[in-house]
This record gives sequence, structure tokens and C-alpha cells, in this order.
Amino acid sequence: MELTIDKTNQIKVLEDFFHSLSTADKRKIFTAGYKKAAKPLISAAKALVPSTGETQKSIGSLMVPAENAILVGARMYGINKGWKAHWLESGTVNRFRKSGGATGSIKASHFMEEAYNATEDQVFGAIEHEWYKAIDRFITATNKRLK
Repeated sequence: MELTIDKTNQIKVLEDFFHSLSTADKRKIFTAGYKKAAKPLISAAKALVPSTGETQKSIGSLMVPAENAILVGARMYGINKGWKAHWLESGTVNRFRKSGGATGSIKASHFMEEAYNATEDQVFGAIEHEWYKAIDRFITATNKRLK
């Protein structure tokens, strides 16, 4: 279903409907819209990450508990469920074992920052449209449940 919005009437109706919803429903709509709008950023970050495998698969989005927001970046994934992609983004200093011997360092790649800079306009341009589409999907789902 293609959503077309008349800037004067339909937006006001959607906004009034949105403001009448419960906090939980508002949160679902916001996060659904944000997740759809963030897909180009996630795809760009996956393409730019210097490591493949679990690190590449770990890049995605998470809902922020009790807020109308999502976090985009690396999340826990796979067998070694740890947050490791920030080491690739920021780099590390030369590290040493307690028993002696260096483990080396990781050079910063700034892949997430590069992905953000490349897709910033696209993501922010899509947020409003995806938000309205999420409201429309919510209305459609609610109508199906009420039938």
C-alpha cells in the first residue's frame, strides 16, 4: 500500500491519532519507523566494517528500554557474545597479558562514522516518511484485529 500524504489534512489527522495512543503504542510506532529509516546506515556499516563474520553480523539496531529511540551499531551476536566492534571503530593501545607478552593493538578504522556521514541525509530524510507509514501500518493492523 502506497502512502500519499496531503500536507494539510492527512498529517493533522495522523498526528491527532498518534497523540491519542498509549505510550506503549507510540513507542512501537516510533521504533518501527526508526528501524526502517536506519536500514541504509546499517547496510553501509556492514559494507565498511574491516572484519567479517560475527562482527559484521553483529551490526544492527536495538530498542532503547523505556525510550522512543533505537541504538544503531554493534550488538551482542554469536558464540562469543561480546561488544567488540567498538575496538575496530576506535582502535586500541598496545595491550599486555598479566603473565607477560604483548597481545598487540588494533588500528582504528572509523567504519561507523564513515557510514553515518555517507547516509546521514538519506536516514534523516526517511524518518518522517517511515513514521507516517508505521502509523498507517498500526491503523491497518488495529482494524484487522477489530473485525
